[in-house]
Amino acid sequence: MAEALISIRDLTVALPPGADRAHAVDGVSLDIPRNEILCIVGESGSGKSLTAHAVMGLLPRGVTASGGQILFGGADLLRQRPEAMRKLRGRDIAMIFQDPMAALNPVVNIGQQITEQIRAHRGIGEKEALQQAAGLLAEMGLKDTKSLLKSFPHQLSGGQRQRVMIAMALSLSPKLLVADEPTTALDVTTQAQILKLIKRIQSEREMSVLFITHDFGVVADMADRVAVMRQGRVVESGTTTEVLSNPTHSYTRALIAAVPTGECDLPPPPPDAVPLMAVTRLSKRFRRGGFFSGASAIAAVDNVSLTLSRGETLGIVGESGSGKSTLARCVIRLLDPDEGEILFDGADIARMGARGLRPLRRRIQMVFQDPFSSLNPRETVGDIIIAGPRAYGEDMREASRRAADIMRLVGLNPETMKRFPHEFSGGQRQRIGLARALMLKPDVLIADEPVSALDVTVQAQVLKLLDDVRQQMNLAMLFITHDMRVAAQVCHRVMVMRHGQVVESGPTREIFAAPSSDYTRALLAAIPGRGLLAAV
Repeated sequence: MAEALISIRDLTVALPPGADRAHAVDGVSLDIPRNEILCIVGESGSGKSLTAHAVMGLLPRGVTASGGQILFGGADLLRQRPEAMRKLRGRDIAMIFQDPMAALNPVVNIGQQITEQIRAHRGIGEKEALQQAAGLLAEMGLKDTKSLLKSFPHQLSGGQRQRVMIAMALSLSPKLLVADEPTTALDVTTQAQILKLIKRIQSEREMSVLFITHDFGVVADMADRVAVMRQGRVVESGTTTEVLSNPTHSYTRALIAAVPTGECDLPPPPPDAVPLMAVTRLSKRFRRGGFFSGASAIAAVDNVSLTLSRGETLGIVGESGSGKSTLARCVIRLLDPDEGEILFDGADIARMGARGLRPLRRRIQMVFQDPFSSLNPRETVGDIIIAGPRAYGEDMREASRRAADIMRLVGLNPETMKRFPHEFSGGQRQRIGLARALMLKPDVLIADEPVSALDVTVQAQVLKLLDDVRQQMNLAMLFITHDMRVAAQVCHRVMVMRHGQVVESGPTREIFAAPSSDYTRALLAAIPGRGLLAAV
């Protein structure tokens, strides 16, 4: 192994009293080699992010490094004064955070945010610092850097914001770059670009990188070495090839097995299946720049048609901005389409008013991408689940009895219905969102990116649950995703969207075996770790 830049020895991070365990990190020892990428992989709660934050000296309030050493340049970072750590951060050790929108200051433009630390550490003037910031943005592959420097975070796309974060981290040429789940919330194509960018910069600048992830697909693309963490401890480590080809720990094998391979096992629906829903030439436009600006409208959904039969899952695949979520919201009539028909069980609901829609709404239900924001934090889970049936006049006792049955169906204990949403994990909250939708006995279930923010093992569980529920209840399911791997697991057919239009559609097996569109081929090529994991 190459010489270590940083050595972590018996690191222990204590949690505050009342936590689910005493230590978030329990006796972890790791070496981060010079000029190499070390990936720490594990599920949420494994301690991987707190290990990275301990290296940066940025542990949350109430969480303390109670033992061990982090040796860098002959000094123990755990024993450094705050003033010394401030000098190290940015100059020697820099970090890319998971959510750039939360990490960037929303009221300060990009230029000021990048130049702030350049001027603080190098003592140069604003003009020279801005020139360096523009050069960094150009190095990140961003265009029109002059305009970007004047922009605010909300005016940039997710990929642009992440590139800005990388530029800020590299502005002082650090020896170690810490990347904490930097691509989790990104589309697969944008994720592939960011991963390629980090790897290129690491090679060109001969940096060390500590890369945190929960996805072995990302590990396969990025890492020279890998350490697997579970419940605060390292359970396995080695070179990437060694760990992927011959994992010794059952947890490592489970993480690798949970990575979607992109292989489709579902047969196409029978050719004589009768559509339950038929969407014809649907369009939805949004005005750019405000109602009175006079600017032209943007076609978020442009002349889209589809059919959906009972027992079938149709996947709508595309990047952010492709129109897939807008299409779903038009189908469920959370948005009013501008043109087209939505025939549901023989009735056109596209132009139907609120009174006509009310009896039909219970038959088309939706599972949202972020269950935490879609669940009322002030209500118990039981009240949330029975709210729908109660609104349609169902007896409280009967609704409560069915709620207990539905909770069991989605793999949750009915006794937990007295808890509030914040007392559940992300995967459990997604199951609660599914339970709420199923309580109304829908014919059509729309799942809008239901697993994009979940760990791969939890993701695999939720996907299996969705497919099991579809079969048991003979549901028609519209499944929205940006990840072709996920679509392959649960979708009989796939419809690929780009810029509001359908570029390709057909049985999932055929689309994966012989995609006809360059865009579909790009989505397939962007699947992280596809080649190496397939070989394993």
